Amino acid sequence: MGKELPVIAWIWARTVPSPNPAARRAPVPLMSTFWLSSKKGSEAWLEPVVDRAAGTWRFRVRTGAPKQREVVKAGTKNAGSGFRCLLTGAPIPFEYVREQGTQGRMSIAMVAMVADVGRGRVYLPATPEQIAAAGRANPSGFPDTDLPDDALGFRVQNYGIRKHWQLFTPRQLTAMVTLSDLVREVRAEVRRDALAAGLPEAEANAYADTVLTFLGLAKSKSLDFHNSLSRWSHSSYQPVRGLFGRQAIPMVWDFVEANPLENTTVSWGGVVDKVAESLEAVSVVTLQQGRARPIDAASPWDGLKDVLVSTDPPYYDNIGYAALSDFFYVWLRRTIGDLYPDLFGTILVPKEPELVAAPERFGGDKRKAKEHFEASFRRTFAVLREKMNPRFPLTVYYAFKQDDEASGADEEAGGNGNAERVDRTTGWETMLTALVETGFQVTATWPVRASQAWRMRAMGSNALASYIVLACRPRPADAPQTDRRSFVAELKRELPIALRRLQQGNIAPVDFAQAAIGPGMAIYSKYSRIVEASGRPMSVRTALALINQTLTEVLSEQEDEFDNETRWAIAWYEQHGFEEGEFGDAELLSKAKVTSVTGLVEAGIVHSRGGKVRLLRPEELAQDWDPERDRRPTVWGAAHHLLRVYYHEKLGDKATAGLLRKLGSRGELARDLAYRLFAIAEKKGRSQDAQAYNALVLGWPELARLAREPGSGTGLLFGGRE
Repeated sequence: MGKELPVIAWIWARTVPSPNPAARRAPVPLMSTFWLSSKKGSEAWLEPVVDRAAGTWRFRVRTGAPKQREVVKAGTKNAGSGFRCLLTGAPIPFEYVREQGTQGRMSIAMVAMVADVGRGRVYLPATPEQIAAAGRANPSGFPDTDLPDDALGFRVQNYGIRKHWQLFTPRQLTAMVTLSDLVREVRAEVRRDALAAGLPEAEANAYADTVLTFLGLAKSKSLDFHNSLSRWSHSSYQPVRGLFGRQAIPMVWDFVEANPLENTTVSWGGVVDKVAESLEAVSVVTLQQGRARPIDAASPWDGLKDVLVSTDPPYYDNIGYAALSDFFYVWLRRTIGDLYPDLFGTILVPKEPELVAAPERFGGDKRKAKEHFEASFRRTFAVLREKMNPRFPLTVYYAFKQDDEASGADEEAGGNGNAERVDRTTGWETMLTALVETGFQVTATWPVRASQAWRMRAMGSNALASYIVLACRPRPADAPQTDRRSFVAELKRELPIALRRLQQGNIAPVDFAQAAIGPGMAIYSKYSRIVEASGRPMSVRTALALINQTLTEVLSEQEDEFDNETRWAIAWYEQHGFEEGEFGDAELLSKAKVTSVTGLVEAGIVHSRGGKVRLLRPEELAQDWDPERDRRPTVWGAAHHLLRVYYHEKLGDKATAGLLRKLGSRGELARDLAYRLFAIAEKKGRSQDAQAYNALVLGWPELARLAREPGSGTGLLFGGRE
C-alpha cells in the first residue's frame, strides 16, 4: 500500500509436527478456518502456498468471494474429526495432537496481520519482521501458578498447558506484566495529585486506593481479550472474542493477539474507558449508605430476618467458577493484592466452599458429588424460607439450558428408572427438587433479556438469550394432593394458555422450552404430593418429562391453523431439512396433507427435478415476491420471505416491516411457525437454521411496531426508495 499502517491484531495458529514421515516432522498449522472476514462484500481469506519438496508452507491473503467457500470455511479441519496435514494431506487425529502437546511439541505460528486503514481493516500476510518482533519478547515476573489437574470447563491440560502463564504468548505476558507494574506505580502519583488538590491525607490515600482498584479491575478485564485463547470472529462487528464468552477454558486452535496499545474496544485504553463509563452510570446516594457482606447461604444467619431474596444459584455441574476465576485472581493478586490482604491471602482461589457437583473433589465419585450438591441446595433453600419476608416472593434466576434428552424420562411410564440418574441429573431438576422439597411453590415465571447480545454462548450456538426467573412462595401447609391423571389433565388444560401468553410476550424460541417449565412447575408445585399409579410420589424428573411432552403437543396442534402446503413443509423439513428427498416420498406425504408436489412448486416453496424434491432455502426465494400478488399464499412462504429479507439479505427493519404489513394476518402465523421450526431445528442439530428462526422472533416487536406505523412502506423490496 506504500505507507505504514497500525497493526491492531495478529492471527496465530497452533502447530504440531506432521505425522507423515514424508514431511520430515515439519510443523503444520491446526486451523479451524481460513476466513479472515466472511462478511458479504468484505470477504478476505487465507490461501495456503505449499512447497512440498522443501517441506514449507505460508499463506497469502485473498479478497473477494472465494469460489470454494466450504474449503475456506474448513481450514485444515478434517471432515470427521481432527485435522489434516497441510503438506501431505495426512489425517491428524486429536489423539496425536494431545500426545504432541503433552510432550511439548506444540507451538504457534503467526499467519496473518490486521491493520487499521481508518474506515476499515486490511488483512496482510505475516512478515518476517513481524514474526521476529513477536519472538523478541522475554517476559518475567508473571504468576507461576498451576492449572487444576481436572476441573469443570477445562480442556487445555490435555494439550500440555499446565500453568496459567502458558495461556498467553510471550508478548502478551510482557504486556500484562508491564500493565500490572504500571498500575501499581500510578498510586503514588494519584495520591500526590489528591494531596495537591487539598484532600486530607486519609482521603487522599482512600482516593488513590480506589483509583488503583478500578485500574486493577480494568487490567483484569483486559486479560479476557489478551490471551492465546481469544478468537478472531470473521463475521462479527466485534471481531476480537474474549476467552470467557462462555464459562470455560477450551482449546482454541487459531487465535488472535490483539494490540493492547492501539485504539480499539479491547485495547488498554478501550477497556479503561468502559470501566469509567460504568462508574459514571452508577447512582451515588450520599444520604444512606448500603452495606454488603458475604454469608454462607446454607448456614444459619445471626440476626437477619424478613430479607428479600433474589438469587442466581449454582448450575449443578455446568460451571466451576472457583477454578475458572483463578485466571483473573492470580493477576489481580499481583496488581492490587497489597490493598486487600484478606481477600488475596491465598495463592489461588479457595475451592472447597463452592457449591458445585464436581466429581474431582470427591475422588471422581459422581454420586458423592451429586449428593453433596443436592443436600447443600436443600439446606440453602430451607434457610432462605425461614429468613425471607413473607410479603415478597423469592426470585430465582436461571440460565442453564438442558438438552431435551437430559430433561428426564417418565420414570413411571417405563425405562430403567434411576439406573443412570447420576449421569443424567440436570441443573433444572436439582434446583426445582430443592425448591419443592423445602416447601416452595412456583407462582410465576418470566424471561429477562441478557445484557449483551454477544456475551453469552449466543454466538454460534443456541444458548439461552434470557435468564429465566421463577417467582416462588412458601406452599401452604394444607396444600392438597392429587394423582397423575389429574395432573396431566390440568397440564393439558392450563399449559396451552400459558404458552400462548409466552409467545405473545415474544419470548425467544431458544428460551421457550425453558420458560415453559415455569407454568408447568406452578401446577406441579402447588400440590403437597402427586401420587403415581404405583402409589409412589411423582418426581420432578417425571413432571419435567410430562411438561416437555405437553409442550411438543401444543406446538404440533398449532399446525392446525396452517394451510396444507405449510403442514406438508413442516413434516418434510422435520425429516429432510433443506436437503433433497425422493419424489415418491414427497408425493405420498402430499396426499396425506391434501396437497400435491406440483402445487408446492407453484407456491414457490419447493424445487422438484429428476425424481428429487427439496424445500427452497430462504436465500433462494424470489426477491421480487409480493404477497399481494401471490396466487398460492402459504404461511411457510411468508415466514421464509421474512427470514430472507431480515436475516439473510439484511435489508433492515423498515424493509422487513413493509413486507410484514402486506402479509396481514399471515404475519402472526409466520411467527408461530418460526417457533415450531426452531424446535425442530434444535432437536435435529441444525444450528444455523435455529439461529435464523430465533433471530426473526427476537426482532419481531420492532418489526410489528414499524408495520403498524401509518405509511409504513416496503423500502427497497419492491423497487421503492428508503
